Amino acid sequence: MKQDSNRREFLALGSLAALALPASTAPTPSTEDNHGYVNFLKGKGENVVPEGKWKATHADILGPFWAGGAPYRGKVTAPLAPGELLVMRGRVWGHRSREPLAHTVLDIWQADHKGVYDFQTAPRPDRRPTLADARGFSGGTQPARANFKNRIRLVTDEQGYYEYETIKPAAYGIGSTTRPSHIHYMAQAKGHARVITQCYFKGDKHITKDPWASKSPLIVTLKKVKGEYGAYLEGQFDLVLATAGA
Repeated sequence: MKQDSNRREFLALGSLAALALPASTAPTPSTEDNHGYVNFLKGKGENVVPEGKWKATHADILGPFWAGGAPYRGKVTAPLAPGELLVMRGRVWGHRSREPLAHTVLDIWQADHKGVYDFQTAPRPDRRPTLADARGFSGGTQPARANFKNRIRLVTDEQGYYEYETIKPAAYGIGSTTRPSHIHYMAQAKGHARVITQCYFKGDKHITKDPWASKSPLIVTLKKVKGEYGAYLEGQFDLVLATAGA
């Protein structure tokens, strides 16, 4: 009984504290760099992965399956979607400043385990927006949110870091060629030029014959990780954004 009484008092105090917060209460401040981590990263920034050189990230084609207004979330695929689990992580850097770029908005989209994009099969009465519809960091006219599969937006943290979970997309045929497995990126940060690109995966036999992948330095090495709850693939993909107008 005494335990129940203490619990009720605790909950009551918590409710009063919540009521006492003024509407103007500031949000939790950004995490301070107490350990000099950004300076450490700047020192490591000469070896961005996978390009390995300090230059603006190689641009690639947009492709026909981008759509603005994807939801913000940390998982690209639907829960329990079939395919080989893949965790991608990396950092976004400013080319001129050599500083990690916090609050960079990343659009990420890909095919599924059969090499199919969501809008190839989903019936949509609404128009899919084009790149010309994009305004700032958001899309223009948007498809219904339920139609967004295998695509997300996310924002880098104070150290320019991002991470998401997905599955390794399958290669797929287009005309007389086969596009290798790849993931699309669009990165936008204030004061920097937008970059549109793709990353590919080392060992894919279709890279050498693909007109875009064969010219790309963005070949990510995937490693097999044995985690606490099972095995998965892991890859690192860093981006470097040029200064706007440079």
